[in-house]
Amino acid sequence: MHRTGSPVDMDPEQVNELARNFWYSAILRAGIKLDVFSILEGNNLTSGEVARRIGASPRYVQAFLDCCGVLDLLDKEGDQYTNSPLTSRFLVKNKKEYVGDHALHHTNTWASWGRLDEIVKEGKTLLPYETGFVDAPTYWTDYMIGQHNRAESGQARHLVESLDLRGKHKMLDLGGGAASYSIALCAANPDLHAVVVDQKEPLDVARPLVEQHDLGNQITLLEGDFLDTHLEPDYDVVLISGVV
Repeated sequence: MHRTGSPVDMDPEQVNELARNFWYSAILRAGIKLDVFSILEGNNLTSGEVARRIGASPRYVQAFLDCCGVLDLLDKEGDQYTNSPLTSRFLVKNKKEYVGDHALHHTNTWASWGRLDEIVKEGKTLLPYETGFVDAPTYWTDYMIGQHNRAESGQARHLVESLDLRGKHKMLDLGGGAASYSIALCAANPDLHAVVVDQKEPLDVARPLVEQHDLGNQITLLEGDFLDTHLEPDYDVVLISGVV
């Protein structure tokens, strides 16, 4: 096990830092939900200008933006704020490498993590919409779009580069979620047809993404639990990713 250092080096601040780590994710979550990072992209604005745009308290907005600055999410010059390079690359909506939805998915689990002691004792999971922190549609949308964020920000490209699917014609994507990897692989392999098997909620998110990429003729969405869904035996590729 990792040791933090000799007794002389130990400091209770290490424990305090662990205890307040969720503050940082709270700042990130708020910035995404308030759309602050999209507002500041390419702009240098005062806290008052940001407050007017989002319809919020100028005093609280200034404190919040300063917190974002401490976390290197924003840069500040004088009384004006703008996105840091990190934020500009990964936290501005509609950019290719945007991962904001994935961050929202992680923070949607706060209430469940806050009851980890109960979960450990009872030996059963507690999904975010079961705690009331978010509703079921929000949970599934943030989860699936978040996974799509991850794929779009580089994972799908790495998968395409590492798999030689020449001569392959029919792929089974088990637990395919938002169909992100099938989308990438079918786009790169025009002769490939993919069948994505998952539950209703993920496929509801996958459907418009498949249409958006104009791959409806290559990708079929099959609703069901792949453990008991009848599957044809004629696949020459099977993809299983992120299935626990």
